[in-house]
Amino acid sequence: MEPIYEQPMKTVVLVDDDDLVRGLVSRVLERAGYRVLDATTGEEGLELVESTLEADLLLTDVTLPGEVDGLELGRRALEERSDLKLVCMSGYGREDLAEELQSIAGTAVFLCKPFSNGELVETVNRLLDDAPRLNGKARASESASGS
Repeated sequence: MEPIYEQPMKTVVLVDDDDLVRGLVSRVLERAGYRVLDATTGEEGLELVESTLEADLLLTDVTLPGEVDGLELGRRALEERSDLKLVCMSGYGREDLAEELQSIAGTAVFLCKPFSNGELVETVNRLLDDAPRLNGKARASESASGS
């Protein structure tokens, strides 16, 4: 019998002002085995990043209410935590976004809305190197099949 190695649960800070999108993305990531902390504004998201040492990835909408949009949130969050992974999402395709993201972090990823559950989980898994494990089993395939 092979030993089962538990991997610690990874934490995603999710920032989106749309309640429906935030709720759906949160459920998909939780079903994939991630811990999700959510916020509706860039300011709230930055507070979460600063106060949550175990945050592994910031997933933020580009367009947010208030003074801190998603790109500025990413920039400030990475100043605080250079090890944090960054995914920016938007329903508005801007050609300059890819360049701007790369200037913030070479590993940053842009996710164009709408995206499937599988695309979301695959993107997060790829940035965090591997899927979180619960009871020694990868759970990403469960939510990806629901896309």
